[in-house]
Amino acid sequence: MSHPNILFLLTDQQRADTLGLLNSAIRTPNLDRLAERGTVFTRCYPPTPVCLPCRGALMSGRYPSATGAMHNHSPLKPSNGPMVAEVFQNQGYYTHMIGKSHLQSCHDVESPESAPHIHDRAYFRSWKGPWYGFEHADLNIGHSTELHACGMHYGVWLEDRGVDTDRYFGHTAYEQYGAWDLPEEYHNSAWVAETTIQAIHKAKAEDKPFYISANFQDPHNPCMVPEPWASMYDPDDLPTFGFKPGEPECFQDKPPFYQEILTTPGQYAAQYSEGGPSGATNASHLPFDPQQTQENAACYYGMVSLLDHHVGRILDALEASGELGNTIVVFASDHGDFLGDHGLWWKELYPYEEAINVPLIVSWPGQLPENRQSASLQGLIDLAPTWLSLAELRCPPEFQGVDQSSVWKGDQVQVRDSIVVEDRPHDGPFNQRIFITDRFKLVAYSNPEYGELYDMETDPHQVHNLWSNPEFADLRFHMLQGLLIEEMNRNRPATGDYPNDFGKPLPTV
Repeated sequence: MSHPNILFLLTDQQRADTLGLLNSAIRTPNLDRLAERGTVFTRCYPPTPVCLPCRGALMSGRYPSATGAMHNHSPLKPSNGPMVAEVFQNQGYYTHMIGKSHLQSCHDVESPESAPHIHDRAYFRSWKGPWYGFEHADLNIGHSTELHACGMHYGVWLEDRGVDTDRYFGHTAYEQYGAWDLPEEYHNSAWVAETTIQAIHKAKAEDKPFYISANFQDPHNPCMVPEPWASMYDPDDLPTFGFKPGEPECFQDKPPFYQEILTTPGQYAAQYSEGGPSGATNASHLPFDPQQTQENAACYYGMVSLLDHHVGRILDALEASGELGNTIVVFASDHGDFLGDHGLWWKELYPYEEAINVPLIVSWPGQLPENRQSASLQGLIDLAPTWLSLAELRCPPEFQGVDQSSVWKGDQVQVRDSIVVEDRPHDGPFNQRIFITDRFKLVAYSNPEYGELYDMETDPHQVHNLWSNPEFADLRFHMLQGLLIEEMNRNRPATGDYPNDFGKPLPTV
């Protein structure tokens, strides 16, 4: 059998509950179609619920604590180990990264993924890779209406179509939502789909298997989306977002930053006391009333439905190319979004499922089970080892995930008993580890004595913190012990530079 293609479709900030087959309030017919051809895993977790470190982990196969890319201000260094794409490239694969990259800081003027460099159209007309092991690259950074979002290769694409980017980008606030007057055909999801389809055709023309990573920028805020998607959903028909029963009163039994965020609403406005994170985190409390919260969610749902439309274009093109039967298609997101649940917006720090549980659909017609749902614990860190196993390729020893191929094939129910989610906000010693088992969730912190422990079976909204409950002292001890063992097992020393038996050295980024 020839090596299978890998088509990885990654969205940005999409909650696990925004798939139509799991939530009747949202329409995702193409993702539902993909799910009918494969398996939906309902308990998938990122290595961290933050953009850059999560994407760095996906590129490197290693947790943020191993690469040093721990937050959005710390770049992934291309010299610290083998990159996933390079493993495929060295085995003869056509490799192409498309869409949102965010492997370098977008806040540092010296970064290749920050202004002013990203708006150098002449540069991006001539440069098309390599990038972190990918031979080909068509990249972007930023979200929807942000000024950053019309840069890099997407900016070139817009310019070639005569789009006045000054009119459509850079005029909205980070928390804004509503209808965007950008013509739908120029949306970044349209660009990602078009470029991905072209890449499939290029790989076929070169008679190579492909590893293509297509990275959509939606549904990340600002929740601005063109019509008809902006008006697709009636806010009153959606699930109710906001505080859950018992909130925010229960915050007094949690770490102090739960209450402190409510006192300073606004983007990155929260000020935390000594012992909490000393730098800004992305999580915020916004001064939205219930109606505004629902309206924001309606636009977010519209963004998901729009990207679903373009996922459908990619799936149609894949089928038309004749490569569907030899392609492992994986759909996921880097992290979720609170959407006002628990009084929070966006992601990071607060270990609720809305931010750390992400969608995962895997499909390989004729090779993997179809029309199946599974609650098996999955980690995005496990994707690379699993792809390589299914492709019958050697996995570098530096990769820290586990091979889930037996679960994907339906031969085993579960290979993980637990999974860890890391978080380290920018600028400070604050460290958080979330340890998840089938039933329980423990949240440990590096310096403070406080912590969190929840029974996710009886308390899915994490209202009742059991950390200090003497009846759960033994459980807390055993879960802390499990976290320690997990950290020891996966944080083995790296072997250094990319070993010669895997292929050529890493390119300079």
